[in-house]
Amino acid sequence: MSALHRFFVDDLEAPLTGERARQVADVLRLAPGDRVILVKDGEEAELELRRVTRAAVEGAVVARRPAAAEPRARVTLALPLLRGDRSEEVIEAVTQLGVSRIVPLVSTRSVVTELSDRKRERWQRIARESAETARRGRIPAIEAVATWDELFARLAAPVFVAWEEERALPLMRAIDGATDALSLVIGPEGGLAIEEVAIARSRGATTVSLGPRNLRSETAAVAAVAQVVGVLAYT
Repeated sequence: MSALHRFFVDDLEAPLTGERARQVADVLRLAPGDRVILVKDGEEAELELRRVTRAAVEGAVVARRPAAAEPRARVTLALPLLRGDRSEEVIEAVTQLGVSRIVPLVSTRSVVTELSDRKRERWQRIARESAETARRGRIPAIEAVATWDELFARLAAPVFVAWEEERALPLMRAIDGATDALSLVIGPEGGLAIEEVAIARSRGATTVSLGPRNLRSETAAVAAVAQVVGVLAYT
């Protein structure tokens, strides 16, 4: 039996309308008797369809349960604005891996320094679709852009800053597997200025290494989240 299609909703009891109704009726071609999964805030409801039209899809909830694929710990990723579609690719990947929040950032050496409302909305759609694909119970929030000076006040402790000059402390060794929240900070394409590293440390952040190679920002972001999720999943 194939996996049931999943939809994030605002109300587990309300009919599906708009884009979701059209997807069920026209794209998926589901019919009364078929089932889908509705998801909200870490809870999922299995819905048996009773009425299917392009305007509205209605059904009866036959089961409720926690979303099993939702990570135990809340991981926030501070992600620099990247050129082209690179940020979108990172958002898709880290959402599937399990991040809870994404905070776009700009710093001294950032190449891209602005995020339009339209692009931010697109990123949120990408996060929603990726969360549905990964069978998650929550959609990561794409927050407003933060400057380096204001970033650390918005992040949950402990905060780890991936820095290419750090040699002594690998990220995987720095993580406490029992934590229920942490934040990762990735530098921009131009790297971090030493003054920015000093600011981060003065505000309680720890610099960590992702390995001996110099990684592009998008690679570093995915690698860091994968390492964290791997540690937290097995402790």
